[in-house]
Amino acid sequence: MKKIFFIIAVILLSVSTYAQTNTNKQSEKVTKYVTTFPNGEEAITITDRSESDNLELASADNFYKYEILESSNHELVHGSNNQGKVCDIDKSALEEGTYTLKVYTDDFVITSDITITNGLQNQSGSSIN
Repeated sequence: MKKIFFIIAVILLSVSTYAQTNTNKQSEKVTKYVTTFPNGEEAITITDRSESDNLELASADNFYKYEILESSNHELVHGSNNQGKVCDIDKSALEEGTYTLKVYTDDFVITSDITITNGLQNQSGSSIN
């Protein structure tokens, strides 16, 4: 009788732990936005994880800096130098609104319009110059 009670307790505990772990994974939302070159190849990818204060910016080519500008007057809101193809952007430092993101590579300036809403980022348009 004690063995059966112990087995039932272990089963209930493992089901309870699995349900809690599974619920946490479902609450995180991951959104990816891709800007492409005219030939269709990926130029930059912006990954927004709802549980993170950072946006991940990844480029097909090494980029040496990025800038986030106000869309209305093109004033610099945030920017940073970079070495490599990936960096994190602190999205908690940005107010809600629409911005222009510029990524500078040796050959291109990649431009993408992004919208920050309630801590989530949405892309509304993009181009490559």
